[in-house]
Amino acid sequence: MNVMIDTQLWVLAKKKPSPSRFPSRDEYKRVLRAHELAREFFAKEYPRSRIYMSIHQMAEIFHALAFRGQRVPVEEARMLLEEIAADPKVVKVPLTLEHYREAASESSRTGIHIWDYLCLLPVKDYVDVVYSTDPHFRELCKSYGLELINPVEYWGES
Repeated sequence: MNVMIDTQLWVLAKKKPSPSRFPSRDEYKRVLRAHELAREFFAKEYPRSRIYMSIHQMAEIFHALAFRGQRVPVEEARMLLEEIAADPKVVKVPLTLEHYREAASESSRTGIHIWDYLCLLPVKDYVDVVYSTDPHFRELCKSYGLELINPVEYWGES
């Protein structure tokens, strides 16, 4: 199956939450559960899928891991992205000027982050399913006729 896996799932799988970063024990448990489900998702889905990823998304994953929230060491994040870059199961799709123009236009029209469009637009014609926890992808997938699956019981933006 040809799939797109949104940035937040990569981040949830890689970053184990720390209890001290949450206002309540319940919120921590909810995100810890999402982390565990994301890891299970990758263990199951990664081997059987062909993953399509825009070059923009590679940069977004690196930034989210190394520079946002509970940070992964920069070199560890860089090595993960190097592994993705070298993995033939992950099809890296270039970002074109036309993708940017459509992303800017649609973002202006809908109010959805341009970053979400820059992840999806380059790969939308190649994938059957989008895996995401970002509520914006409900509208994006509906607009582009793609199936959306949230494998972690957690909705939140990356």
